[in-house]
Amino acid sequence: MTEFADVEFDAIVDYAGFGTTTAEAIETVGRGGRVVQVGMGKLEATISTKAMILSEVTLVGSQGGTKEDIAGVYEYLATGKLEPTITTIGFDDIPDGLDKLAKGEVVGRLVALY
Repeated sequence: MTEFADVEFDAIVDYAGFGTTTAEAIETVGRGGRVVQVGMGKLEATISTKAMILSEVTLVGSQGGTKEDIAGVYEYLATGKLEPTITTIGFDDIPDGLDKLAKGEVVGRLVALY
């Protein structure tokens, strides 16, 4: 997120939730912006209340949405306008994949295929 410090985001959705990602989102979102916490990579985070207060940032938790929301995302994916970054691995590579996730070495989503 720190790479986007010069961008004024209205909202950031933190799907990782590793604490550092939450803190960086609060530092990066624009004045009056909203950070939506979905991911639970870590169950606790240290955030800058100074950044949250001075920039009037709203931090809200979310379970990810309804079945209808997910259906809408699938429909949008089908248009080809949204192309997520996905790395596929085999089941035997899951331990290595988890290690890479823990080290922050995975870009996008890591998916194990059977």
